[in-house]
Amino acid sequence: MKISAWAIRNPIPVAVLFILLMIAGLAGYASLPVKLLPDVSLPTVQVGVVLTGAAPTEIETQITRPVEAAVSNIAGVNHVQSTVSLGNSSTTVTFAVGEDTQRATDEVRAAVDRIRSDLPRDIEVPIVERVEFDGAPIVTYAVSAPKMSDVDLSWFVDDTVTKRLATAKGVAQVQRLGGVDREINVTLDPVRIDALGLTAPVINDALRRYNVDAPGGTADIGGRAQTIRVLGAAETVAELRNTTLSTGQGSQVKLGDVANVSSGAGQRTHFAQLNDNPVVAFQVMKTKAASDVAVEDAVNAQIVQLQHDHPGVAFRKIISTAQNTRDSFTATVHTLLEGMVLAAIVVFFFLRDWRSTIIAAIAMPISLIPTFAAMAMLGFSLNIITLLALTLVIGILVDDAIVEIENIEKRVEAGEAPYQAALIGADAIGLAVIATTMSIVVVFLPVSFMPGAAGQFFKEFGLTVSISVLFSLLVARLLTPLLAAYFIKPKAHTLERKPFTGRYRKAIEWALAHRWLSLGAAAALFVASLFLASTLPTGFTPVSDNGIVEMSIEGAPGATIDDMRRATATITNDLQRLGDVALVFASVGAGGDVGSGTITVLLKPDRSQTTTQFQSAIRPMFLNVPDVRLGFAESGGGGSSNVQIILSSENGDALSKAALQLEEQMRRLPELANVHQVTPRPGSELVIRPKPDEASRLGITSETLAAIIRVATLGDIDANTAKFNAGQQRLPIRVRLPDAARANLDTIGNLRVPLSAGGSVPLEAVADISFQPGVARIERFDRERRATVQAELNGVSLGAALDRIKTLPILHQLPAGVTQPAFGQAEDMAELFSSFGGAILAGIAMIFGVLVLLFRSFFKPITILAALPLSLAGAFAGLLLGHAELNLPALIGLLMLMGLAAKNSILLVEHVIESERAGVPQHEALLEACRERARPIVMTTVAMAAGMVPTALGLGEGSEFRVPMALAVIGGLISSTALSLVLVPVVYEMIDDFENWLRPRLSRLVGPTGDDQPVHGATVI
Repeated sequence: MKISAWAIRNPIPVAVLFILLMIAGLAGYASLPVKLLPDVSLPTVQVGVVLTGAAPTEIETQITRPVEAAVSNIAGVNHVQSTVSLGNSSTTVTFAVGEDTQRATDEVRAAVDRIRSDLPRDIEVPIVERVEFDGAPIVTYAVSAPKMSDVDLSWFVDDTVTKRLATAKGVAQVQRLGGVDREINVTLDPVRIDALGLTAPVINDALRRYNVDAPGGTADIGGRAQTIRVLGAAETVAELRNTTLSTGQGSQVKLGDVANVSSGAGQRTHFAQLNDNPVVAFQVMKTKAASDVAVEDAVNAQIVQLQHDHPGVAFRKIISTAQNTRDSFTATVHTLLEGMVLAAIVVFFFLRDWRSTIIAAIAMPISLIPTFAAMAMLGFSLNIITLLALTLVIGILVDDAIVEIENIEKRVEAGEAPYQAALIGADAIGLAVIATTMSIVVVFLPVSFMPGAAGQFFKEFGLTVSISVLFSLLVARLLTPLLAAYFIKPKAHTLERKPFTGRYRKAIEWALAHRWLSLGAAAALFVASLFLASTLPTGFTPVSDNGIVEMSIEGAPGATIDDMRRATATITNDLQRLGDVALVFASVGAGGDVGSGTITVLLKPDRSQTTTQFQSAIRPMFLNVPDVRLGFAESGGGGSSNVQIILSSENGDALSKAALQLEEQMRRLPELANVHQVTPRPGSELVIRPKPDEASRLGITSETLAAIIRVATLGDIDANTAKFNAGQQRLPIRVRLPDAARANLDTIGNLRVPLSAGGSVPLEAVADISFQPGVARIERFDRERRATVQAELNGVSLGAALDRIKTLPILHQLPAGVTQPAFGQAEDMAELFSSFGGAILAGIAMIFGVLVLLFRSFFKPITILAALPLSLAGAFAGLLLGHAELNLPALIGLLMLMGLAAKNSILLVEHVIESERAGVPQHEALLEACRERARPIVMTTVAMAAGMVPTALGLGEGSEFRVPMALAVIGGLISSTALSLVLVPVVYEMIDDFENWLRPRLSRLVGPTGDDQPVHGATVI
């Protein structure tokens, strides 16, 4: 098909086509969200159940296990993870990639509804919701107002700020950190209620029954329908204080006589600190589909408006992960533009004609911009993966144009008119251009559909590369010949054909004369490259140097909020003495556990250390803070310096012993540091056991005792508390004992327990009170208890650390019933390396199929595929010299090399085949192909390498992810080009000889083919 000739003769349709593509691409670019990473999260649904005051072991047995059993039977469930803490059960159900999140949410909700009758009666309504937001918040603000109390400022954040930010496009959730909720506190006098025979549940129930506004129906009075309302709710705290209570003995008492009633702060269960100063803060999470940068800009605009509307309130931005995303995006775009400029310079260096250089260089933006339209249609985003794909594909985009313009330029230098040279030369090399482009496309298509989290990375990368390369093919076949025909100036002189001599000719002649020795050397190099690969460190994704250090803090068993304040203040003061620290923000208790939290350290932009080096430097500081356990949390920006090993079992004792042994053995490995169990250490519990005989005789149940103690110490659950209307707020009326009484064991023992026959007895008369060890938090994984041992990498890769951990004796002889499931980055890395090999083989098979169709031979494509292993030596050497890991970005680079290595070989083999069909002998055809195609091969290789040099230098934010890929591609390009120019002719000669030997012997079965006869009159390129 004379596609290029048609384009040259019909320039207007071609011009209109590319104008429309450019407009669509620019529109697509404007609509693409900007993110740090693609959305690799699996469809997730969360089930939350609250039973106030219940111990974790009780919640696990009565709530968590039934919920897990119900949701595990849903089709498509991948993992079920649960966290059980005091009064709370949280179960996270992750589904396989591709499952509809709304359908999954509906099925989980239906499963929980079916077992609702099996759950305890006192639980609050189970909350089933799909996880719509990304894990890490994009921005965190601190709020201060000198004229507001802590309670008022907290309500300002909950009401005014949250309402305003919720209107911003892309905001999924606003979470307050620190501060305190407002409540109506009814603090009981234990002596007075004991004397009157009252109990906390009785007072709480009385308030709930009497202090309420209720509908009373309707009545027709005076000829009109009248709404009837029963208004029993107190309108002021004073009225509430005057509420009359019945003692049950025929007498009555005012609430204010037995309790102190006040409106104020509820019980503090969490706090936030900024540089050792208490603050009220909030963090904003975005929806999965929203742009990090756009959401932060929208939030910032709303904050400016809030500041204007409320001049007495000050907002201070603490942390912005979106800023890192913005910086990474800007750095990648700069790298992209620099790569385009360098590729254009290389083209000019070889062609020495500015018109030809412009025609070749213009192919890069014209191929690149329409790609954005396709990305927008596929729902992709501008993230580090897709931008990296475009950065590394820059050299390829100019590749096809270089091949065509070089062939046309060669004809012009030989004396042909530019119009005629473009008309014939472009279509003459069209088969090679199509073959080289399709070899890249078919490599990336199989890996674009790999399963799991790794597959999500490869999907956006592979499809982006394939689409942009297809656009480059369209440019090369239509626009490049058109521009060459009309803009290249004719040459006045005729190209002098110099004899093919020199070192390259001698190297080819020697290799062809020593074919087996040459192949043996190539095989030895391939084996050596595999050995080199085994020495490389392995990992999943590189650790980000974003200047944000996330630390986890865990207090001793039973740690109070004051204990955590003191520990946090000590850590903050130590960190602030370091010169690279800009600020320290701490949030403790936000997850419902007052004994745990996070400390975020923001480093200065001009810091003297990388984020990883800073983490290593402050590790000894962890030992200086008593009664807390510190560690580095998982980074939200991709990559982690931690390794986690989990064990699971239904036997809690066996699991604890195995986890302790694993922790002890991991501590002996020099590759690891700060080894510790993530699960909190066991603390003590106050256990109340009813005396069977006494409780039965008096008709006292365990539920009665639990209700009395829970309401007296914590207050009842929100659903069972009376409510007080305070303007826009509906405040819970919390009935409980004062703090001093709750700290006194005698007071708890003397709590009155009402009898069914009237009267009451002390709690200690019908129950035994004792202490025993108890867990503070239970973690479960796939319906079994989980114990997690975490450690920090001490100067080694994740793969090296996992290899050493696998040699530990405990993992080879786990106790009966204890298993080690794959989890986290270890699971992702195992899945990545196991599926990558299959995807590569599928890609190679598709390359072979495409080449068979294009060259009409089953043997010639083998020559082209033989060049693929030659790229591995340079790729692995590049990673070794660059001190990079063999990780996800490096594997993406190896994947790209499969297409690039085949590209060079195709240019050689296609020329040889065409020459042989024109009647040229095999040896002469090989030498002619090497002579004619060496220049475009070297040009395209140098252009591609030059386009990736800025990426390999690792300049700008987010370069940690880009560098391994660029190193692998540049190294592989150098080795594959240098070796394929010599070894591909050798392989071709051997394959061609074998095919010529085999063809006559199969002629009776196959019959004669068109390839047996030379094609006369073929155009010589």
